[in-house]
Amino acid sequence: MSDIQVSKYKIPLRDAAIVAGWVAGLVVIAALIWFFTQPLRDRLILNAVNHVLEQSGDSRRLEAPIPSGALNAGQSRMGFWYTVSGLPHGSKAFVFTFVAEGTFFPGAALVSPAGTIEEFIPLSNHAERMLRRISPEILKLYGRRIVGGEL
Repeated sequence: MSDIQVSKYKIPLRDAAIVAGWVAGLVVIAALIWFFTQPLRDRLILNAVNHVLEQSGDSRRLEAPIPSGALNAGQSRMGFWYTVSGLPHGSKAFVFTFVAEGTFFPGAALVSPAGTIEEFIPLSNHAERMLRRISPEILKLYGRRIVGGEL
């Protein structure tokens, strides 16, 4: 009689273990893909942003990605940091996604060597329209989150 009760619980436990194994395997595969494609993602973003800057007639260009280990404590890691040419030495650009009025759009923030936001750059036509509609207070909030301090 006890054999029937034990086998009744073995099957659901085994099924749960199989599902957990599949989920864990998928998470590991996704993490490996994310880790090993970082240089490719950095290069694709750099090329896309430089293409937008070139089309808009802007002389500034992104140069090289900045690894997250080289960032100061408090600086946002929810985007991509790059060095910038055409600005004073030590200037950086932070490429990230704005969220406004329920839509997402790409943008970049130029950060001075002193750690202040110099300018927000829209990276699409939609971003340009939406950036004009965002209040200065919200832009200051974005700036504080990016540089990790008071503006």
